[in-house]
Amino acid sequence: MTTKPVPTALTLRVGEAIRGERTRQGLSAPEVARRCADFGVPIPPTAINKIEKAGRGSLKVEEVLALAAALNLPVASLLVPLGTEASIDLLPNLRLSSWAAVQLITGEGVTDNEPEGSPRSTLAMFREHEVDVQTATISTRAARDWRAQAGKSSVGSDRYDQLTRQAAEMERIAHEDCRRLLDTRQRMRALDLHPAPLPEHLAFVAQEEEVPN
Repeated sequence: MTTKPVPTALTLRVGEAIRGERTRQGLSAPEVARRCADFGVPIPPTAINKIEKAGRGSLKVEEVLALAAALNLPVASLLVPLGTEASIDLLPNLRLSSWAAVQLITGEGVTDNEPEGSPRSTLAMFREHEVDVQTATISTRAARDWRAQAGKSSVGSDRYDQLTRQAAEMERIAHEDCRRLLDTRQRMRALDLHPAPLPEHLAFVAQEEEVPN
């Protein structure tokens, strides 16, 4: 007689999250299974049904990643019911607040005394790079828009002078933002890290970057 596997609390949460999100998106189990197979991790529809109905004792890391990708969800959203439970048993002998569990998964909450090159400090640097990219994007676009508005005004008019001053100030801010982004990328390169490619509208920043051979 085969004993039915007993799912862990983590497996139960993943199953509930998959079922809820699949239903919300109007996806069938075969559709999710096809997406997982496209990622190179075959999970038959019957297996997905078992996971959702607490018929699996455990899950492989590859399966969790594939299911998260198939549903276009952050992995943390499958593992932690953030916002619905104050604390959870992340592991059989590890109970944490929901946010502390997310922090363990994502590396949030970096402290100032993390040594350079540690996993947490590396995550922090990549996050800093992303913030720099977004900031430079906003300021460079704003500078372009202010300059374009100035160009539509009559030269010598009060409105033209005002817009020109505002455009110049925004261009100064954009220049500082782009320099900060460039500095972050160079610091990452110095640590043998590979910053994400820049979007096309910031390609000029990458052109100034000294990339080691």
